[in-house]
Amino acid sequence: MADAAPYLECVLDRGVLVLVVLRAQIEGEDIAAGLRDELYAAVARHAATKVVLDLGHCRYVSSIAFWPLLALRRKLADSEGRLIICGLTGAVLDVFTTTRMVSSSGSLDAPFETAPDRDAAVSRLSYLDA
Repeated sequence: MADAAPYLECVLDRGVLVLVVLRAQIEGEDIAAGLRDELYAAVARHAATKVVLDLGHCRYVSSIAFWPLLALRRKLADSEGRLIICGLTGAVLDVFTTTRMVSSSGSLDAPFETAPDRDAAVSRLSYLDA
């Protein structure tokens, strides 16, 4: 990675890996590749199959931001895992809904499952063990 600043903060909460994206903007191939690498490394390091991706710090994402997120979703699905995105607000929420990456109506047709906040997302995934 050309930029040494981390892309993620990792937290384990009730058996769920919470990945907090620290960048305010996700745009450009270098940033997308760096984000993908950190996402993969975090999931591998924690052997995680239940992941929450918190985008609450992001204020802007370009369409290239979907590449690492879709790759993570596919990687988790291959191991029967699950990804929930939370923290979508403002322009970031607009990009995700306009491109139909998430559904504003709750439809299951969208690629990404969302939750209103981190606690709701973790609760939904930690329930799987109960």
